[in-house]
This record gives sequence, structure tokens and C-alpha cells, in this order.
Amino acid sequence: MVKRGVGMQLSTGPSRGLKPGSERTSGTGLPSTPGARLDGTQSGLLTLTRAVLRLTVRVVARGGLQLGGLSQVPNQGPLLICSNHVSNFDPLVYAAILPRVIHALTKAELYANPVMRAFLLRCNCIPVRRGSPDRLAVRGALAVLRSGGALLLFPEGHRAPAQGMLEFEAGAGYLALKSGAEVLPCAIWGTEHVLPKGRLVPRRAAISVRLGEPFRPLGDDPVAISKEIQSRVAELLPPRYRPSADSD
Repeated sequence: MVKRGVGMQLSTGPSRGLKPGSERTSGTGLPSTPGARLDGTQSGLLTLTRAVLRLTVRVVARGGLQLGGLSQVPNQGPLLICSNHVSNFDPLVYAAILPRVIHALTKAELYANPVMRAFLLRCNCIPVRRGSPDRLAVRGALAVLRSGGALLLFPEGHRAPAQGMLEFEAGAGYLALKSGAEVLPCAIWGTEHVLPKGRLVPRRAAISVRLGEPFRPLGDDPVAISKEIQSRVAELLPPRYRPSADSD
């Protein structure tokens, strides 16, 4: 991804700051990446964490979580879950509601603390260095998808402003193209009031999540595929969260 975050910059270049030997091949023949669990299961810690998050979201979502399209989630097979991004609370909501074991690309800055690092790696979080090439992260993402797993991705790379969306980076299209996975477009809003930028403790607010129909992108241009994914996500959002007409 490009300069804003998780995108085409994932596809090239070395990774730094990870343990030596982290690029070894796993017993499945797929590359071993920190945070990637390729056997279709989740750790006991992640199971407990998701249970706590389900309770947290239920308490925080004022008036109840407005959720639509959960039946759209395929029960099995490689799945690239692509969502808009308005708050750091977004991935917690998806971890709470999605019925699949999921992985997520998570900014490498969060791994600086050894305790947080150990926690994230046991919760299927793959570290990625934003704004620069990270070949190891894209290998891990592709390994998850090629093993039949589900990967959560926020293709904007950063949280969007209060109005509109940032342009989806080409990395989403690249992962879809190289993995052959189905893409599940998702939309989330209201979480920007739960945990706005700079706030550490969530507050109560209405949260809405809408899941679209999974699809397999056509063509071989990652940029065009990312634009198609963005268009499908935008269709699920209220007008004020969609890209402006002149965003191109």
C-alpha cells in the first residue's frame, strides 16, 4: 500500500524489529509470521478476549448495537474483510461480532511494549510497519488467506476524518488478487463517538455495523480492485461517511 498505511508498501522490502528466524516456514509449508496462526484455531487468550469484548461492546453501544448482514459471512474459506475506519474501537467491535477466527494487521508501534507485544501476537495480530515496505507482513497476510483463514483489513490505512472516507490503498486489491480470497465489504460508524482520537476510555454511543455481500474481484489491477472494494464499502455507509464526489 502507499504512504498512508497498510497497502502496497507491504509487498516489498525487509522487515525490521522482529525476532530472528521469524521468516521460517511453518509445518504447513506456509511462511511463519509473528501473529499468524495457520491451523484455523485461536488461542485461549483470544477466546477469552473476544468474550470480554462482546460484553464491552454490549455495554458501550447505547441503544444496542445496530448490526446488519451478519449472515453474509462465509462459514469457511479464505476471506478478506475490508472496512472503513473511523476509530481505534473499530477492530474491537469486529473481534466481538464476527463468527470466524480472524487475523488483523496491526501497526508495529503497538509492539514496542513487551507485554502488549506478547498479548497481540497471541491474539492473531500481525505487526506491520506503516508507510514503508514490509514484506514479512504481506507474507503473513497471504499465508493466513491461503490457509483458508479470515483477515481483517482497514484499507484506508488511517482513521478517516468525521466526514467522508480516505482513499483505499492498493494493498487491499493486491491481497485479494494474490490470494484469490473472497472479499467481504463492511461498514462501521458511531465508534468515532465511542473512542474519538486522543481518548483512552470508551464512552457510550450508538454503534452501527453493516456487512455487504462477499464477492470475488475481477481483473488483475490491484488499484482497480481496491477502488471496487471501496465503492462497495461506501454503498453500505450513510451518505455523510461516503467519499466526496471530488475525492478522485
